[in-house]
Amino acid sequence: MQRFRNILMVYNDDEAHRPALAHVIALAGRTGARLTLADVVPDLHLESRTSIAALPDDLLQLRREDIAINIRDLGVDQATVDIKVLVGNPPIAIIHEVLRNGHDLVVKTAQGPDTGLGGRLFGSIAIKLMRKCPVPVWAFKPAPLIRFPRVLAAVGPPPPGDGQDRLNDEIVSLAAAFAQAAAGRLDLLHCWRLAGESLLTSGRTRIPPSTLEALRAKAEEKARGHLDARMHTQDLAGIEYQAYLKHGRVGTILPAFIETEGIDLVVMGSLSQAGIAGLIAGSTAEQIFHSADCAVMVVKPPDFVSPVTLEAVSGRQIS
Repeated sequence: MQRFRNILMVYNDDEAHRPALAHVIALAGRTGARLTLADVVPDLHLESRTSIAALPDDLLQLRREDIAINIRDLGVDQATVDIKVLVGNPPIAIIHEVLRNGHDLVVKTAQGPDTGLGGRLFGSIAIKLMRKCPVPVWAFKPAPLIRFPRVLAAVGPPPPGDGQDRLNDEIVSLAAAFAQAAAGRLDLLHCWRLAGESLLTSGRTRIPPSTLEALRAKAEEKARGHLDARMHTQDLAGIEYQAYLKHGRVGTILPAFIETEGIDLVVMGSLSQAGIAGLIAGSTAEQIFHSADCAVMVVKPPDFVSPVTLEAVSGRQIS
């Protein structure tokens, strides 16, 4: 899998996160990707109004050296990993690092291994990265063994008009790459509903059942063609895969599918409104971030514009 060339991982030195760190280091080594570990020292304003950003560089350098020692203890050649200590608001500092150095993937581990379905697996930093980071964000919980044998590509709706479906093609491509790397199985799920279905099935706007079924049949046929097209644009040779077309709301079907099928990693898109920086239309990606007991990778559409820019950047870093 050589999809990513410049990976940024948010560093966590808790013992439970070491297998995740080792997994990402090994992934970068196998694919020849450049890997940067970034630790973020929050920009805290104390009662004296003294900012932690005023700490001398030698203290931040000591933090960098501590990280280097931990990496060495994992048996990793430090020359293959860049280490940076950033100062500032964590998600903003991370996005600034992405913009400044052209990273193409951000990796963030969950706050802890004991949360799951019905709880909050990923914290506020991961949520803010999902909303505002311009590159894919891959978040997963720490575990003694990091593997993703069941990978789900959550295929979203087609783009308006007849334009190329770059977002969904990227979702399937990434999910297939992870499934192949793990010698696992790829599932593709697309949920569909008839446009205006609620209106057509209730009250005075209800239409005859035969007409409704005919409209549903056409909508299902179109949805099936959309899902088939996504598979046909990818090279899935050598990958075990299964496609699922389900009628209903994606916000209900997708979490249930993840739980019942034992999905380990879901790759999904976020929808943005063209021309409005950072606006995410719909909450399905965020809902999965809040509730899923599996790894999540969120991919931005081609027209996504991050509200975070490098203008007036005042944060510091030690590298």
